[in-house]
Amino acid sequence: MKLNLLDKKSLIESFFSLSMLNGLNILLPFVTLPYIWRVVGVEKYGVYVFILLLVQYCVIISAYGFNFSATKQVSQNRDDIKKLSEIFCSVIASRLLLAFCSLFILFATSFLYVKSRDEFLMLAWGVGIVFGDILVPVWLFQGVEKMRYLTVVNIISKGLFTVLIFVFIQQSSDYKYIILLNAFGYLTAGIISTVLVKRQFGISFFVPKRAEIKFQLREGAALFGASASIELYRNANIFLLRFFVSDAAVGLYAAAEKIIKGLQSVVAPVAQALFPHFSLKFGKRTLAENVGTIKRVALRIGGALLLLSVFTFCTAGLLSEILCGKEYSDNVILVKIMSPVIFFGGLNYILGYLGLVNMNRQKVFFKYVLTGGLVSILFVLVATYFLGNVAAAIALTLSEVVLLVMCVLYFLKLQKS
Repeated sequence: MKLNLLDKKSLIESFFSLSMLNGLNILLPFVTLPYIWRVVGVEKYGVYVFILLLVQYCVIISAYGFNFSATKQVSQNRDDIKKLSEIFCSVIASRLLLAFCSLFILFATSFLYVKSRDEFLMLAWGVGIVFGDILVPVWLFQGVEKMRYLTVVNIISKGLFTVLIFVFIQQSSDYKYIILLNAFGYLTAGIISTVLVKRQFGISFFVPKRAEIKFQLREGAALFGASASIELYRNANIFLLRFFVSDAAVGLYAAAEKIIKGLQSVVAPVAQALFPHFSLKFGKRTLAENVGTIKRVALRIGGALLLLSVFTFCTAGLLSEILCGKEYSDNVILVKIMSPVIFFGGLNYILGYLGLVNMNRQKVFFKYVLTGGLVSILFVLVATYFLGNVAAAIALTLSEVVLLVMCVLYFLKLQKS
């Protein structure tokens, strides 16, 4: 696929902006996590991670499939300010509607999984994370390929969160305030984003029509199935573990998973920068050309992903010691088991989101994601009694392998057709 000068400029800008953002996402845990573990302890960290997970489920539901469906709409209408304003307002309204519904269910059922008044208070503070996330239109920045604004927003908000951690988290009982500081960072990002959207993009704010909201919900439905399913089953391990193991074991698994996800995000700038570009180009090209493009991208990025997985496996002990300390050596085996997720999960993103979604085969991808998720959940339910938190690490890797096999087989079928 040949790119003109403007395309290349947009891709390069998006790539470097996203590289800075992902570098920040990788670096900050190395700064804050050791401090948090030392001050609050692994058990309290496990409680914090569990409550944050519940809040993140509401974020996932409110995000729906908009990071893909709205990105495609914005990419295809980037020069029409009136249409962009309509898309922006209808997506934000849709997200607010979904957020209120999911939060109602969360608090109505909180007695099932919240064990103390402090945990309920943390859950309430987490609402700020949900609404802060809604106000950061990643899909808008990505669709117009102006990711530098998202980078600036995140540097300010996450930098502020990091500083506040060292200021306010001073003793074990302060663990409950971590989620409050998280919410403050998210809301700060949301406010800054709202100002940028108005001043830099000229977006008009208004109450959208009911038909526009229904349209967005329909457009994002199939994509919601795929994107939400993959996030739900990836995070389900922490949720399920708390019913079978101690909070300390949950904390160990969560820290190991954080290492893996942080390293996995190294290649994310390439994939995220390419998504809106492929959204715009794939509709104008043949199926064979699109399959060939995805194959070339997967082969090139796959090599880097494989090397990173091997590196993670070989340096698991050092990474765990830096982030968690020598006293938590049980963390090492979890990192080693999940290290292949960097390779398999990265390829799944390329084949699934860059490929199947942009070729309008999101329903196929959703079916595959659902299958992988069920494999993961069933394995955790059956094996946790015998293996503890190691079962969750195996399940995550196994689900990514299952998903990749199905995606590869489907692409081979497309190539022959």
